Amino acid sequence: MTILIIMIAYILGIIWGLYIKNIVPLFFIIIAIILIKKTKKLKNLNRYIKLLIPNKKLILILITFILSFTYICILERSFKTKYKNIQENIKIEAIIVSNVKEKEYKDVYTIKVKSINENKKYNGTHLLLSIKNNNKQLEYGNKITFTGEYKEPEEQRNYGGFDYKQYLKTQKIYGLIQTNKIEKIEKAQYNKFLIYINKLNTKITENANKILENEQAGLLTGILIGNKDNLSKDIQESFRNSNLSHMLAVSGAHVTYVILGITFILNKSKTNKKISKIITIILLILFIFLTGKTASVTRACIMAIYIIIR
Repeated sequence: MTILIIMIAYILGIIWGLYIKNIVPLFFIIIAIILIKKTKKLKNLNRYIKLLIPNKKLILILITFILSFTYICILERSFKTKYKNIQENIKIEAIIVSNVKEKEYKDVYTIKVKSINENKKYNGTHLLLSIKNNNKQLEYGNKITFTGEYKEPEEQRNYGGFDYKQYLKTQKIYGLIQTNKIEKIEKAQYNKFLIYINKLNTKITENANKILENEQAGLLTGILIGNKDNLSKDIQESFRNSNLSHMLAVSGAHVTYVILGITFILNKSKTNKKISKIITIILLILFIFLTGKTASVTRACIMAIYIIIR
């Protein structure tokens, strides 16, 4: 129950930070609720003061709420100010943290910045890198150095229209960078665990492409690990028109299937219950990383792990 209270307070803090952006009204709301419920029972000043002193659960809720609210406010401020005064042509040292997405005239990667013009201020931020005339030498985990042109993502122009800047923000990407040439490439300069997970993801996609035709392979990897790169726009549009696009977004239902599969295999092998729980939790954590740590999968896996350890 305590964990559920913490999660609700955490979510409320995020919502408050994104849309209300002012924590002061919350305290007035809490005090008002306490006073409305208790005013009739007040007899003296001492009792009035005691009523304003929250119990342990309320303290826990407030602390969790304030922490999540503060975290969101810091992120929002970072997205607004971090690249505000950056010059267009910059020298970047970064690490490739995605596989290539091939476009008509360019290849696109997500990169994790190490420094810009030798300034470590931007360390840990992500940009979307577009390379023209790429020779396909770049791999996940490569450390690269290049000079490129920075561009701020476009915001929503019309009411109800697509907001590309907001979309990139959900992926923690601060902006766009274009270059024609990578000056230096160093191999495997990233977390070895994440490199292994990426190789496993790539292997699944490659095996699907070997066994099935392009469209079928794209559909399988989309449903299995949420990789829609090989799915044509026509098929994705067909799923949207049929209200079945949720099938291509790995979510709680997929996590349920994973748990059922793991449970079936472990029961058949007559594995000890405690060991089965540990194995299931480890595989769920691996599944989070395998599917790119999407919000829906992470949320579903955290809830599943919570139920398992209870």
